[in-house]
Amino acid sequence: MTPSVREVLQGCTLAIVTPPSADAGPEYAASRFGMVAMMLGLAATEAEHAAQAAAAENADMRAVFAGLAPAYDAALGGRLSAAAAETEASLDVPVLDEANARLRRLLIELHARIEDAGDAAANRAIVSLYGRMAQLRQMALPSG
Repeated sequence: MTPSVREVLQGCTLAIVTPPSADAGPEYAASRFGMVAMMLGLAATEAEHAAQAAAAENADMRAVFAGLAPAYDAALGGRLSAAAAETEASLDVPVLDEANARLRRLLIELHARIEDAGDAAANRAIVSLYGRMAQLRQMALPSG
């Protein structure tokens, strides 16, 4: 599970308001607040680009589905063509993430079929897509 920005912020809030146990020393508190600060920095970074990254991933997956539909759509019950024809209903992050999760499940199913078929060219297209998706979601730890 990948937590949403909201879930990260809720976890940070809980970590801040929950007192440490009586036997935890000041080093524990300092470590805990350092971790909270790092998580807040990552959440801020994600909040800045979450919608753009999810929309781009969704478009990339739909493009791959459109390209591979002629060979694999029948085996997947027409779901590749249907997914390829979709457009984003909303740019709200939860809506984008829901579509992203559904498209990823279809992508995994498609990739399994491609591997079973030994289709090297289609496999390269999927692996290339995974690389682009990783680049879109890449995050750097905050410095300082």
